[in-house]
Amino acid sequence: MRAIVLVAALAAAAVVAGVVYSTRQDPAQPRTRCKKGVGAVIVPGVPSKNIAAVRAALSKPASRAARAIEALAAENPKDPVVQFNYGWALYCGGFDLEAVAAFRKAKKDGVDTRYGITADNFLHPQYFQSGYPLFQYAGRDPLLIQGQIAQRNFHQETAERLWARAAKLHPNDPNAQVAAAVGRFDMDNLNASFSRLGPLVKRFPRSQTVRYHLGLLLAWTGQGPLALKEFRAARALDPATTFGKEADTFVTHLANGGTQGPKR
Repeated sequence: MRAIVLVAALAAAAVVAGVVYSTRQDPAQPRTRCKKGVGAVIVPGVPSKNIAAVRAALSKPASRAARAIEALAAENPKDPVVQFNYGWALYCGGFDLEAVAAFRKAKKDGVDTRYGITADNFLHPQYFQSGYPLFQYAGRDPLLIQGQIAQRNFHQETAERLWARAAKLHPNDPNAQVAAAVGRFDMDNLNASFSRLGPLVKRFPRSQTVRYHLGLLLAWTGQGPLALKEFRAARALDPATTFGKEADTFVTHLANGGTQGPKR
């Protein structure tokens, strides 16, 4: 039940992020949201001595939750549980500019946790809202597999370190090089990934994983026409593989007017 509540809370955060983006740039009077209550977002496995206090503060109505957690946020500036929930309470209270600042802090202090990734989604509602793009791999390299497990548990920075080691050990392996590029994904700095992934197309022109992941990151960041080109190239290399089939699904969706591929 707790897991279901957590997923629901995070999904709600992603859905409403578009409103934050559209309103945060213009001065406006606070407009209370979350009429059914704020509700604390607690991610299992992220340590904090303040979970009970966060729950208590966010059990209050949206108009009072931000005020209730404000002092706790000031006293615990490095606690991502507190900082993310402070941002969430501010958003629910209608304080959009303040919420953006709090989410930026939560992203910084929530490195290698789901809080950091979800805060980044909140800050960039123009991109796909389901976390970060996942590196796809079915081989046996232990570093790449460990990185996959880490990323799927929202430990993006841990995955990045593992994949960077793999890329250094295997400079001529496109899977390792792609993983290292995907591991650098950051919505505040798209160039961190694209500057590494783009050149791999020339280095490995027959690599399906390169084309597929380049298409995935382009789709994730709303660059539909460019993504479509890469997915078509990935499909053409071998339509019968997993990458080929996945690319075909994206091509069908994007060609029919989608911008980011099918949501999973």
